Amino acid sequence: MDARKEPAPIGGVLDQCLDRAVGTPGAAAIWRVWGDAVGPAIARRAEPIRLRGRTLMVAVASAPWMQELCLLRRGIVTALNQRLPRPLVDDLYFILTESRETAMPARRPRPPERCATPPAAANLDHLPDAVRASFDAMLSAWQRRARR
Repeated sequence: MDARKEPAPIGGVLDQCLDRAVGTPGAAAIWRVWGDAVGPAIARRAEPIRLRGRTLMVAVASAPWMQELCLLRRGIVTALNQRLPRPLVDDLYFILTESRETAMPARRPRPPERCATPPAAANLDHLPDAVRASFDAMLSAWQRRARR
């Protein structure tokens, strides 16, 4: 009978699976160290999604953040590689996406509100003709909308 092995920690097993999926040994560490490498403000708005060769693809929440990260690209690559067991990333490729933090729930258009009962025609004889004509036009439009 074979001697039983000690159970492997789940983190190590997941890292091995991610490394196999990515095809690069040690690549799973990128996701573990991302937040420390870029800081909490950037980590909330950008997240690594794929390693293609030595280019890390990063989903970014908004266009202004994408522009900012393009300017910080070299520093991010350096900080990331310093935290990895061995340097794996040479460049970053940013993809504009909507993050969970910035995504707004889809709003359903509100149905048009019903008009209140239009007022009865008032005696507007004392008003100048142009003003009276404007009020008559508004009253007619209100009555038409109330009939819908």
